[in-house]
Amino acid sequence: MKIRYIVTLAALCSAWTLAAQARDPGWEFGGELIYQDSSDFDADGGSSASLDSDIGIALTFGYRVSDRFEVNFGLDWNNIDYSAHLVNDVTPNLSVDVDGELEAFTPRIGAVFNFMDGPITPFVSGTIGYSFIDTNIPQGPPVSGCYWDPWYGYICGTWQDTRSTEEFMYGAGLGVRWDVNDAWSVKFSYDKRWIDSDASVDLDQIKLGVTMMY
Repeated sequence: MKIRYIVTLAALCSAWTLAAQARDPGWEFGGELIYQDSSDFDADGGSSASLDSDIGIALTFGYRVSDRFEVNFGLDWNNIDYSAHLVNDVTPNLSVDVDGELEAFTPRIGAVFNFMDGPITPFVSGTIGYSFIDTNIPQGPPVSGCYWDPWYGYICGTWQDTRSTEEFMYGAGLGVRWDVNDAWSVKFSYDKRWIDSDASVDLDQIKLGVTMMY
């Protein structure tokens, strides 16, 4: 009886493995949970900043060209606490330390190469994109005013411009993919990101993603 049970279980596992191995060309849509490690960097004029570790999210959309090669598009969003040392550009001896919270929104495109055609495979990836970063550092005096909103009616408030920047981003990653069945896939990866700005900014990310396959 025990031998029959073991044989049956092995047959089911084999059937599941063969079914999951078929990673045919098709579309994928999913999401990722991103853990970004803390990072310190220096910039021009003696300024510097420290980013705290934080959790972000991403939406992903891609196409499986074959069982080995994929192309994808993603939208990353992070909300990160930081501390910065700001140096006056006229009087270098005049500086100030600030704490804040930045928002980063990064559309990106990339490619993935899977080393194996089975349901579990290691992979490497490469990506490029643009990071839109709002530091929430005031860039001018507060402005008050009122206006008519088409949905909310008459609104009054005070607004203040903040320092924003747009920077080119590129990166590479290494991970493992598991096709649970022909509809769902799970990915775990380590990514390295570089922000092409005046400062030398490199970021370490750990990602856990879930993907629907079509």
